[in-house]
Amino acid sequence: MRGSLRGRRNLIISLGLAALIGAASFSSWGIALDRLSIDLLHLIHFRLWGPPPLSDEIAIVAVDEETYRDEHFSNLPQALWTPELGSVLDAVLAAEPKAVGVDIIIGTTADSIVPGYDRPWLRALKKGAESGKIVLGYTKHQTDPVQPTIQQRWAVGAEDVHDLTNQNPVNIQTDEDGVARSVPISIATEGAGKSELGLAAAVLARAAGTDPTAGQTRNEMILNFAAAKRPAVYSLADLRACAEAGNGAFFRENFAGRIVLLGGILDVEDRVLTSGRFATLPDGQDLGPRCQIPADLSKFTGVARNAMPGVLIHAAALDNLLHQTDLMQISPTARFLPLFLVALASILLFVLAKPWRALPIWLILVAAWAVASMAAFVHFLVVPLITGLFAMSLAAPSGLALRMGSMDRARRQLRNAFSLYLPKSEVDKLIEEEKLPTLGGELRDVTILFSDIASYSTLSERVEPGPLVDELNRYFGRMTDIVQAHGGFVDKFIGDGVLAIFGAPLARPNAAADAVRASLAMIRSLQDEPLYIGGDGRISIRIGLHRGEAIVGNIGSAQRFNYTVMGDAVNVASRLEGVGKHYGIPIVVSEQVEAAAAAEFTFRELDFIRVVGREQPVRLFQPLEAEAAAKLDLPAFSSALLLWRQGAFAEAGKAFSALAEKGDTLAARYVVWAQSYAETPMSDWEGIIQQGTK
Repeated sequence: MRGSLRGRRNLIISLGLAALIGAASFSSWGIALDRLSIDLLHLIHFRLWGPPPLSDEIAIVAVDEETYRDEHFSNLPQALWTPELGSVLDAVLAAEPKAVGVDIIIGTTADSIVPGYDRPWLRALKKGAESGKIVLGYTKHQTDPVQPTIQQRWAVGAEDVHDLTNQNPVNIQTDEDGVARSVPISIATEGAGKSELGLAAAVLARAAGTDPTAGQTRNEMILNFAAAKRPAVYSLADLRACAEAGNGAFFRENFAGRIVLLGGILDVEDRVLTSGRFATLPDGQDLGPRCQIPADLSKFTGVARNAMPGVLIHAAALDNLLHQTDLMQISPTARFLPLFLVALASILLFVLAKPWRALPIWLILVAAWAVASMAAFVHFLVVPLITGLFAMSLAAPSGLALRMGSMDRARRQLRNAFSLYLPKSEVDKLIEEEKLPTLGGELRDVTILFSDIASYSTLSERVEPGPLVDELNRYFGRMTDIVQAHGGFVDKFIGDGVLAIFGAPLARPNAAADAVRASLAMIRSLQDEPLYIGGDGRISIRIGLHRGEAIVGNIGSAQRFNYTVMGDAVNVASRLEGVGKHYGIPIVVSEQVEAAAAAEFTFRELDFIRVVGREQPVRLFQPLEAEAAAKLDLPAFSSALLLWRQGAFAEAGKAFSALAEKGDTLAARYVVWAQSYAETPMSDWEGIIQQGTK
């Protein structure tokens, strides 16, 4: 009877947990996982079936890197390309394409300086509009749209500045994570019930002669890059030369009967992360035939980029609309039911069977869910793959917890006894091995963070001990939270200083990058929410970061020890923190940190110094937030610093002075130093500063 009641109770709890997990999947994290499911399904499809074939229905006229290198374009802003654009568009239209979509926005004109300069472009646009084949793109905003010049809009049939005849928005919407997974089929405009087609739908309407939204209630479509055929890409530079040579046969062979999009395919500009970002091909794989200028494949990096040019996103949307291969999401009810069932099955597995027996069956269930999700994707239906896997991953330990009951009392006592003195990972290891901590250490590659409160003695000398400790504890608490949130471990507090370790006790993929990210967050936290000592003494800090080998472990005596770090890396980090005062910057990192984190952050080189107590000089860098980096002329600063290193102090002073006039405070300090050094030349100058000079 008791066993029956226990089984009934477990079943009721299992049903409740499964329902709770299924309902939780509709929260923000569940929706985010649904989005990632689309991305992962694209990747799996790409790995299993490879990329889609080339399209014989859609072609791209690309404003590419080759165009910018071509002598007819390289020395001119894009607004002065209109004669060349006009000749190419005229040749494309003469080849009788089904439709042409223009995904470049030329917002200025040279006609006021050179009357008639834009005439070839305007005539080609008018020709396309009169034949019902042209769609001129613009970007829709909540306030004023970004549009081509009024002359171009007149050319395609607009009667006034508000007329959008043959003009459609090129907007590409992104989700909260910055990834484009859908495009608008239509966008609402001012006025009840009014809307206008997006670029892809509008171009298809010209090509097919019918409204692709007829009979549909949705106003957006989920992109299916796995099913979208790859359009052939033709360089504008080659087509310009082809049009100049009068080779109409080439245009007819490659554009007749096709849908043509004109847009940018550049290395950096106008690229967006998409749901197909894990399933892309290296640049240069989709080049169309050449007419006059052979393709220089050596200019392509051979790297598959995860960000896609906007014009290729519109091409994928076009192909999806054309063949009705866009993705459809299942209804909320249909979504909840399978998530509930797989969660319930996972819970019951671990409730009814021993873990070693339940695990392989659970793995089969996981595989079955993945296969079912992939099968649905092949048929253009999105099943929440990752959300289901996450639901099963939550459900399995829930079932295990039901089976095992509560944690063993002795283990809880061991955790409580040492959690305040050892890192969590070290405590978990002790509990797993069921033994007390012992002395010992190991040599590890770590990144050391050392921070200190600027002018602490001045701030604290007039504050009573009690309030001072309270204010310090608030400061230490916030800094500790930030360090731990970025994967670090606070070793100790030294007076007003904080010593933290990244890369131990647990190794991190890039501990140096974590340390840089934490340092920037610490500075930003005190800027956004200031802390004070004594009511009006605002806390500001300096931070030093260094990466190197250090001894990490339980160090001390058998009666008293700490989990801590020792070695030269700690000393260097401490010295770098002090160096920051000389340069007037909050964070100074060594070249070892910069080398490890350069892929994720922007750095500015500061100097080459020999810190106190160390013969080997250290190259110093400053990590910069993106906004701060954008305000600085980093190449010019590097050039000025090179002059400084070479001992050309007068020239360096002039270069730094120019930067100082633009608001670069560090350059202003170098101006003073350079002037001083120029007045007292040194015969033994090596470009290395001894800490304590300047």
